[in-house]
Amino acid sequence: MAERPDEMSERDEQTEQPTPDETEELRQRAQSDDEVEAARAQVELTRAEMTETVDALQERLDPERLKEQAKTQARNTVRSTGSGVLETVRQNLIPVAVVGGILGLLLVRWLRGWDTTNTRVIDLRRGR
Repeated sequence: MAERPDEMSERDEQTEQPTPDETEELRQRAQSDDEVEAARAQVELTRAEMTETVDALQERLDPERLKEQAKTQARNTVRSTGSGVLETVRQNLIPVAVVGGILGLLLVRWLRGWDTTNTRVIDLRRGR
């Protein structure tokens, strides 16, 4: 449906959302007995709803906002993971100490270098 030139120029100037009163007026016009008027009002309502949706999406997808959300989520994840690990260590002190001791011994052996002259191989098939 073609719009009249005066309606087109009004729309070009009007880039903001209709007020609640204007929206209500559009809804009433969309219920009108005049099919053309009702169709135009319905198009305007749809346009207003789509504009609102696009504005909301633009706000949500703003790079600065996304960056801040990612930072906050990363911080929260690190904090919860760190506190979870610390709580597990506190609840299991003996196993953690044993694992730490073994890792310490391995580190000392690695730093000194592996001494293969004192290594014995036992052949279990022969029993020696």
